[in-house]
Amino acid sequence: MTEYTPYLGFLTVSLMIALSPGPSWAYTISTTLGHGRKFGMIGNLGNSAGILCHALAVALGIAAILQYSATAFLTLKFLGVAYLVYLAIQAFRGDQALRKIKQAPRASTWKIFRNGAFASIFNPKISLLMLALLPQFVSPDASHPELQVAAMGAMHALVAGIVHTHLIFFAGGLAKRLQKSDRIQKTMRWATGFVFLGFGARLAVADP
Repeated sequence: MTEYTPYLGFLTVSLMIALSPGPSWAYTISTTLGHGRKFGMIGNLGNSAGILCHALAVALGIAAILQYSATAFLTLKFLGVAYLVYLAIQAFRGDQALRKIKQAPRASTWKIFRNGAFASIFNPKISLLMLALLPQFVSPDASHPELQVAAMGAMHALVAGIVHTHLIFFAGGLAKRLQKSDRIQKTMRWATGFVFLGFGARLAVADP
């Protein structure tokens, strides 16, 4: 049981993090409302893939560069800000997330997956969070600590995926109602756009 204690501890922390709203939450919900549950799940898989990329970066020591290099942190941070602004513009225009359900088949599977991954990858705070948390749960006696880090990263991706799946089924229940009202869709588009702008602004002022 002792060897599993670090994983149980990290599982608790991981769940708390996954339950905290962020850009990925906004993307998952808006994609589901606009394209249905199927594409919501595709975006969810993209988000989990992005989390795995962060875990891999920590395991390989790449994330440490973000911690000690202001230039690297600022570069990734403003890429993230630019991407969130892009998502906001798409929401305002109605071209990205909240289209009518009857238009959902036109959505690009790869684009939905890619955008879900980018929502995670272009957020340097995720790498720094993992860089700060994961070493605390890695056993000092582990012969391959990088494997432990990767395993915990996969665990967090799974936990986040489960949480987002619940969001998808909740949002999917609202989708049919939204397609009956252009006014509600327009309101949701603008609300989603401002949410993305808000997360972008918060990321812009974030410190390493």
